[in-house]
Amino acid sequence: MATQLQPISIRNIGVYGVIRPAEVDDSLIPDGAITESINFSFDRKGAATLRAGLATLGATVATQVGYPIWGLHNTQNGSMLAVVSQAGSSRVYAYGGTAWASNLTSGTANASTGNIKIRFVNFADRIICLNWGNGTNAYSSMQVWIGRENNATWINTGAPINPQALTDQNNPSPQPQFGEVYKSRLYLAGGDTNFSNLRLSRLWFSNALSSTGILTWDTGDNGAGWVDINPNDGENITALKRFSLELLVFKPNYIYRFRTKGVDPDPLIKIGTRSQESVIEGKRGLYFHHDTGFFRYSGGYPVEISRPIQDVVDAIPYSRFANVSSWKDEDHIYWSLGNLTISEPNEDVTWRNVIARYTESSEVWTIYSFSNDVNLGSDYNTGAALSRVVGTTTGVVATFDSGTTDFGEHIEYNLRTKWYEIENIVTRKIIQQIVALCEKAQGSTLAYQIDNDNKWRTIGQLRKFINYLNTDIACHRIRFKLYGTSTSEAFVFQGLEITKGINEGIVEE
Repeated sequence: MATQLQPISIRNIGVYGVIRPAEVDDSLIPDGAITESINFSFDRKGAATLRAGLATLGATVATQVGYPIWGLHNTQNGSMLAVVSQAGSSRVYAYGGTAWASNLTSGTANASTGNIKIRFVNFADRIICLNWGNGTNAYSSMQVWIGRENNATWINTGAPINPQALTDQNNPSPQPQFGEVYKSRLYLAGGDTNFSNLRLSRLWFSNALSSTGILTWDTGDNGAGWVDINPNDGENITALKRFSLELLVFKPNYIYRFRTKGVDPDPLIKIGTRSQESVIEGKRGLYFHHDTGFFRYSGGYPVEISRPIQDVVDAIPYSRFANVSSWKDEDHIYWSLGNLTISEPNEDVTWRNVIARYTESSEVWTIYSFSNDVNLGSDYNTGAALSRVVGTTTGVVATFDSGTTDFGEHIEYNLRTKWYEIENIVTRKIIQQIVALCEKAQGSTLAYQIDNDNKWRTIGQLRKFINYLNTDIACHRIRFKLYGTSTSEAFVFQGLEITKGINEGIVEE
């Protein structure tokens, strides 16, 4: 016997963020979860808000478009540094608030591959550039910026860091790739891939900074200024990061904890990273990418945080592992992942230039997709405000979460709900009216899919706050999709109400 369908409310949109059906069956996914979200955030709990855009910071960095950004650094004095692989070598550009200007030239061309990056460390009121090259001086891979803003004053020998003294066992400089500051000392690791495995597992450290701001090194045969990090584990150092009272030394599948006078003799933490740029400290711990997922370390053993989006993690190609990069804002961690091919039940889909966004306070995930691939992200302290910037593969540094377009291009979006078994799965329902709620509606298309039908069918467009949509949908279960493009102020999708329908009972079909 047919009965009136009780009104159904689907209003807690995104309260659990994205939970992929490849990881959890729809019958167990909570009602507030979204199974696919492209370019939405869920910071306003119970609603989906279209993300903001990208706005160019100081126009194209290099004189020719197309050179990728392979380094970004916030100097903390009002300027930004960007590394561009340009015409067979690398160049540093500086931005002081108006335009980018060439700051350091003739660096290593290795940065053009993205596998051997140029990195920076702030120490003793100086900017130290690592892995710059192997010019006439063996130690010229380290450069020190003693200028400000667009003052292109760099040195590669002598005070304040004396890189010419960085040798060990009478060998030339290791040309370090990784650097970190820990307990008033500068720590360095990595080097030319022609080095022995012993050298590639070596951690060098300076003497404590003097009262005059000068660094010295004790790296002779006695090993007073270096320590080998288990060179017999078969892996090389891939990242350094200070956290709490420890200096963490990463290898692809291990983390070692260094505490000034000692280091873990064996790998107690058998999860590491291949990318220095994926390691970032947030409010609740240290986050990083490993081959198997994203993890948070807050002491003890790392906790895996990415199970809700495991098929997204699995889609990251191995070639991207060393180039996964991260940045943060007040409550979010972002990882740039490149193009991903995701396996869906009926076909594979490709998401372009993906950024995975994790909210620390609510522990939810969402996915962003951009018109340009983002290589790196960084804070930017202008001296008057703090923002976030990203560097793209097309030579543009952009302010992140700025404006309503991506460099003038529209933002494509897509949101898919879980399957809803209204009242129960065995009875057939006739849905006669759906009400969709959307603030600042722009004409987004609402579609549905039923039972085992692979086809998405259009219900209508959302053009005002309350949208009454008359339907005639016969189904046992149903899910919804909202999609479209936008160049306007971000809209907020608040959900759906199924206000009218009939439950036909058990109908043999």
